[in-house]
Amino acid sequence: MCMSEHEFEVWVVDSLGDGTAVLVEAGDKEPPSLIEMSADLLGSLAIEGAVLVVPLGEVGEPLWDKAKRDLDTERALKAEAERLLDRLQERDPGGDIVL
Repeated sequence: MCMSEHEFEVWVVDSLGDGTAVLVEAGDKEPPSLIEMSADLLGSLAIEGAVLVVPLGEVGEPLWDKAKRDLDTERALKAEAERLLDRLQERDPGGDIVL
């Protein structure tokens, strides 16, 4: 079966360390798909928080060398994370927790 040239996956660069990139597939799947790869495969796209639109090849494999950043989605995700942090900070009573 040949994949359409319009099919793609969306991944978020979760973290980088020791030449390795950890990516999380964007979407509603629970638990989300997680992969580790050489950060070199992403080149200049290896940036924590980068949202990558990755086209799929003929048999459904991600074509990492053809990935593009989705800056609009990155901004939206960052804004949502900031709103969530603000809400959590409003609920924080402050002070130390005694164990």
